Amino acid sequence: MTDVGSRPGDSPPGAAPAPAPPIHDHEAGLDQAPRPTVAIPRAAPPSEPASTVVIEDGVIPRRLRRPLDLARFLVALAATAATVLIAYFATGTTEGIEEDITGGAALLPSIVILALNIIGGIGLLGLPIAAAVNLVIRRRVRQLFDALVGLLLTVVVLTLASYLVETYGSAQLVTALAGSVGGDTSVTAPIIGGLVAFITVARLMSRRPWDVLSVLVVGSLAVVALLSATATVAGLLISFFVGWGLGLLTRYAVGTPTTRPSGSEVADALARGGYPLTVLRASRQTPVGRRYVATTRAGESLEVVVLDRDLEGAGLATAAWKALRLRDEAGRGAFNMRRELDHAALMAYAAEAANAPVPRLLMASEVGADSALLAYDYTVGTRFADLDGDQVSDDELEQAWRAMRTLHEHQIAHRSLTADHILRDRDGKVWLVGEASGTVAAGDVAQRIDVAELLCTLALTVGADRAIRTGRTVLGVQGLARALPVLQPVALVPATRKAMRKNRDLMVHLRDALVEIRPDGEVEQINVERIKPRTLIMIVVGTIAAYVLLSQLAQVDLGELLTSASLEWLAVGVVATLVTYVGAAWSLSGFVPERIPLHRTMLAQVAGDFATLVSPPTLGSVAINLRFLTKAGLHPALAGASVGVSQVAAFVVHLLLLLGFGIAAGTQADFTFDPPAWAVIVVIAVVLLFLAAFAVAPLRRYVFGRVRPLLREVIPRLVTVAQRPMKLVEGIGGILVLNFAYIVVLVACVRAFDGDLNVAAIAVVYLAGATIGQAAPTPGGLGAVEAALAAGLTAAGLPGGIAVSAVLLFRLLTFWIPTIPGYISFNWLTKKGYL
Repeated sequence: MTDVGSRPGDSPPGAAPAPAPPIHDHEAGLDQAPRPTVAIPRAAPPSEPASTVVIEDGVIPRRLRRPLDLARFLVALAATAATVLIAYFATGTTEGIEEDITGGAALLPSIVILALNIIGGIGLLGLPIAAAVNLVIRRRVRQLFDALVGLLLTVVVLTLASYLVETYGSAQLVTALAGSVGGDTSVTAPIIGGLVAFITVARLMSRRPWDVLSVLVVGSLAVVALLSATATVAGLLISFFVGWGLGLLTRYAVGTPTTRPSGSEVADALARGGYPLTVLRASRQTPVGRRYVATTRAGESLEVVVLDRDLEGAGLATAAWKALRLRDEAGRGAFNMRRELDHAALMAYAAEAANAPVPRLLMASEVGADSALLAYDYTVGTRFADLDGDQVSDDELEQAWRAMRTLHEHQIAHRSLTADHILRDRDGKVWLVGEASGTVAAGDVAQRIDVAELLCTLALTVGADRAIRTGRTVLGVQGLARALPVLQPVALVPATRKAMRKNRDLMVHLRDALVEIRPDGEVEQINVERIKPRTLIMIVVGTIAAYVLLSQLAQVDLGELLTSASLEWLAVGVVATLVTYVGAAWSLSGFVPERIPLHRTMLAQVAGDFATLVSPPTLGSVAINLRFLTKAGLHPALAGASVGVSQVAAFVVHLLLLLGFGIAAGTQADFTFDPPAWAVIVVIAVVLLFLAAFAVAPLRRYVFGRVRPLLREVIPRLVTVAQRPMKLVEGIGGILVLNFAYIVVLVACVRAFDGDLNVAAIAVVYLAGATIGQAAPTPGGLGAVEAALAAGLTAAGLPGGIAVSAVLLFRLLTFWIPTIPGYISFNWLTKKGYL
């Protein structure tokens, strides 16, 4: 046993226990508010010389909410929605299945049908009554009350759902769920659903013979309902899933009686394993169980981690999100008691075999059927999180680096090297804890992340310079520089990531310092993210936008749309679309003092059309242009400044054009200014929102904070470009050509359907719609651009039918068709190394 001194305040064996001080964690846990301690002496058998004092300290609640119940409720909800959708959109298939099932049931012998009727009739009342008597005998009156609440809630919900569907639902929906409109068949089966909810809350399916009786009764009722045509297959499935779901929700909301073994049972398990105790003191609760500090009769101190089965499913959402987001996430998924026990024991034994400074695992054992325990040496020490930088010596920092190196030499990754998991004992020895979150047979990326994690942790504790100096001493330049490609917030654990966000300059300082000590070449960042949150949001929003657009396109015959359009104006629109790429190329090359080929710049703009198919318009084009300029030989900072100047200039010119065409749209032949009412309202609303936003101090500081760095990069580049007037003319001219060409395309689309509208008004509609499209988070502004342009043309006086047709033709020419050559251009530029 590794005995690391005694903890100040610990009681001697057999003495009255003192309040539990903070201890180290072998797994993530949440400290609970202190509660009055209650000592419960455990009666000792005659062979035992003394009893064990057990102090539970409120770590075992009488009722708890099981995470698995919530996860199953979500499954029931999804199953209900899937059943409704399948029944609605595949009516023929569901009707055929129902006919087959009903026909097969009708072929049953009459004696079987009679038996099913008897079982269902008696069981409908007999099963709940018998279960109620059993719960009362077992002193589970509260659970009986909860089960009755779940039953009543389900019956009310299903009855109300049937009424709403039959009263307000479409004929197709009623037919899908009830088989026909106006028949005797009900949309749902409230009684069966209520019985399922009762069975779920009473937990009958987890006990024999109640599980067999429950299946028999519910199955008999379902068959009888089908034979008597009082419910359909879809209605029965919906009733079952709703009953199951509401039963789980009731169980989660009110909690269920715990099945956790008491502290006395934990002490008995330790005694059977050869560690009889004098004191077992509860320390804290964790998301997956509880933690105790124990003193054996030999005077040894143990830390006991108890894993409870009734918390299985904890962390499911977090595990799913990590698996979706991170490429190299070796997480163990949602909590499972047996899997967690095996993994923690494996990590402890592997670390001990590697001679790593971690507390030794002494015992792993089940505690009854619903819990398991892990007993470790109790290491007394102070967390690095509780120490100031000047309290940690360089030798102790080097010990932390060496401990990690020892693990890595044996292909073990810790995966949670936070300041809470590094301890210093009284003798100055450094220990690692929390190794249960790690992995064996760890790959290169996992070990790199460990180096980055420990570097950030020590830098937060003692500063970047000391952390890098001591890491370099232990690992060498190459070993420490392994952290550079993964030195990014998303690779860190949440605690470290949160601390690094509070010290925003620290990450940059660490990266710069690592680059300085390893100047032998460019280091490409490892992409540890599989999908970014923004990408996920764009996918969801884009899917909704695509659904809206496809719903619109489903009502439009594209063949008729193209054949009914004027071919002359259609040709004008196609030519103007091609001109937009010339303007886009000039608008970029004009703000780049260096020489770049015009034809490749045009191809990059074509490739940008493919990029906008999977990203917002501005984001896609900026990313393509930035990559293109970098590959053309520009320094990344200069490339970013050139793209920034181009975007700022485009924004200014866009506003000036919007103002100019807005004035022109209101100027008639008598040269008096009379703008349309809708234009005035829009301009006033935008100005008021702008002024109101900047009246809020936090928002004003946020905007200025984002704009100042951009201006610091853009202004020097703009000064450089301004010294070459022809470049400035090229850039601004390209922006004007780009905007005028798009205006001509929209004018041609309106004229192609004999639309008669002022050119200036069409220009205002395009410029306003383009602004909305640039701000929309959907790919290519999908949905937002169509809605804005169609509404603008209609408000300007164009008939609604012509407006929709013109907008669809405009988007076809400028968005949908260009994605095909954009894809070809993107692949060619990438293959040639130009992108």
